[in-house]
Amino acid sequence: MDVCVVQVPFHAGDDGHPSSWGPQRLVEAGAAELFAGRGVAVTVERAGRETAFRDTASSSAEVNRQVAALVRTAVASGRLPIVLAGSCNACLGVLAGFDHARSGAVWLDCHADFNTPDSTSSGFFAGMSAAVITGHCYSRYWEEIGDNTPLAEDAMAMFGVRNLSPRAERERLQNSAIQVVHWRDGQPDRDPLTALDDLARRVREVYLHIDFDAFAPELAPGIADDPTPGGLTLEQAETIIRATGGRFHIQAATLATYTPDRDREERTLQLALALIELLADYASGSGGRWSP
Repeated sequence: MDVCVVQVPFHAGDDGHPSSWGPQRLVEAGAAELFAGRGVAVTVERAGRETAFRDTASSSAEVNRQVAALVRTAVASGRLPIVLAGSCNACLGVLAGFDHARSGAVWLDCHADFNTPDSTSSGFFAGMSAAVITGHCYSRYWEEIGDNTPLAEDAMAMFGVRNLSPRAERERLQNSAIQVVHWRDGQPDRDPLTALDDLARRVREVYLHIDFDAFAPELAPGIADDPTPGGLTLEQAETIIRATGGRFHIQAATLATYTPDRDREERTLQLALALIELLADYASGSGGRWSP
């Protein structure tokens, strides 16, 4: 399948945040060429913001409307959107750009991003991303961006979660139907493939979301947030992503929060390129590497 790489050089609408420089760095490092090298036709687009940064909510909405438009165009022309974003709330724009009424989500993240305005203690907007797309808050706000159909909780599986804050978020997640595979000391608390098998009984198509803070800090030091020990290895992520591609049609994928200024020896950059290479295999139909 053809691919459209969408750069979103903003962190929740802010182009001054260090993670906003991550998408361009990935493109400069050859992200598009990894697809082209496998015979995949690839275009590169960039979401922008026409007005000055005002506040997180309004500026994020402006950016995400552009993301939704770019994704909508890509999907309509049969291309797989690969979104490179400065923050996780780009998922609002990605999902707003295509019909996801029967879709699920595979979400790799250190944090659940499942806070709401009532549960958060910090007010961090991107930390509500998963709550928004599952219909727990900001529904009208999301509607202004595009398709705001909420994902069913039981159609979402999270991997790598190990930092929930405050306690109210932990309780919200425990009381939800989201399948959560926690990571402790670098290992999952249950078999990730079993969680994907359960998800495959509910949906056939998924949105794939990867926050680089899902990974162990020694592997991915270049992230927007303070690192949390005990995350995924590349091999663990490859297993999850390959199994996702083997079980589902991936409708769109986002790689978020790569922060070049915080990287060490380009470790996060090399990790990102390895993940993009894996997605290039998926797009090219290299099925031998994908487990059913």
